[in-house]
Amino acid sequence: MSVIRPLVVSLLCCRILEPACSQVLSFTSIPSGYTGDSIPLPRTFAGALAADPNDDLTVYASIGSFLDAELVRIDLASGAVTTVADGPFGNLAGIAVLSATQLALVDNASAPGGPPDRTILLAQDLNADRDFNDPGEIGELIEPILTGFFGWSGAQARVVPPGNSSGIPAGSVLIQTADGGGEGDLLVVADPLGTPDFRPIGGAFFTGFDFNGGFDFDSAGNLLVGAANVIDPTFFVIVGNVLALEDVDQDESIGAGESNQVVSGEQLPNGIFDLVIDAEDDVFVTSGGEVLSFPAPAAPLIETATPSLFVGTNSFFLTGLMINSKLRQFEPSSGSSGATLVIGSGFGELNLLSLRPEITASVENWELYHE
Repeated sequence: MSVIRPLVVSLLCCRILEPACSQVLSFTSIPSGYTGDSIPLPRTFAGALAADPNDDLTVYASIGSFLDAELVRIDLASGAVTTVADGPFGNLAGIAVLSATQLALVDNASAPGGPPDRTILLAQDLNADRDFNDPGEIGELIEPILTGFFGWSGAQARVVPPGNSSGIPAGSVLIQTADGGGEGDLLVVADPLGTPDFRPIGGAFFTGFDFNGGFDFDSAGNLLVGAANVIDPTFFVIVGNVLALEDVDQDESIGAGESNQVVSGEQLPNGIFDLVIDAEDDVFVTSGGEVLSFPAPAAPLIETATPSLFVGTNSFFLTGLMINSKLRQFEPSSGSSGATLVIGSGFGELNLLSLRPEITASVENWELYHE
């Protein structure tokens, strides 16, 4: 079982003492049919990742140290990294791409001299120069609600897709918090680019877990949520869980009979920090220094799943996971048109890892034959 308190202290120290903790994240195992690579960063990874649905070769990430974070854009084709928002942000924990020029950002710390802090931000490229550094381009999207004892503790953010089984309006921003004490929430911000408000008004879509573990929608619109829960308060022992949620009665929140534990804490004894689902409905979760995988259940409110090892790394606590496309395949040996899985760790690493389907000789020969 995972004792998280020393990890949290170590993570905070690495983000404060950025140069002293710098190291390289690397794979220790890669599944057959995939190719791994490294994406160098100018500063240490700070935890947040998001793909641009308008350009799946573009990824946004937070880098830097605690109270001195910034936002960068990564070109997956070239590996180029460009700073697009200097901040400084306090602790940029979540990024959701609303449009080609607009991002929702979750900042849960206070950086002196930076944009509005401990809140949900809207970054807009108003002059089309491909950054968010000009006057008026970053402001508060909406003031947080249901904050915990230590204030705003927002974490992952994601744009809600159309056709989801819970009837959440497409284009809403779903945000997971990490308040602890059973007060972690999933918050829906509806109409983020119009008149943003929480749905339900003043309340959470789902609550009752301790810390964030990521979330994503499968191709049928089903929502799977990772939750990190304390099982031993004395030693702060945390395990991971994966829950399926569906607002069956469409009352804007999850009630009795609308959730199911798909993966139990016994199956994720090293905790959970992030979760993504690919185009084939394979679910990937970070647990300790590993990425585990399992097929998304066809009937998530009644079925369970068993995760297995997908990728190993030299980290002991992976903090970021992202798939760049829900339209590209992520099957082994599916070639250069496949999706890319991006992996990050928040312990001072100056790089991210990427994993792509391998290009096999048979695929290459078939393509040549049919040209």
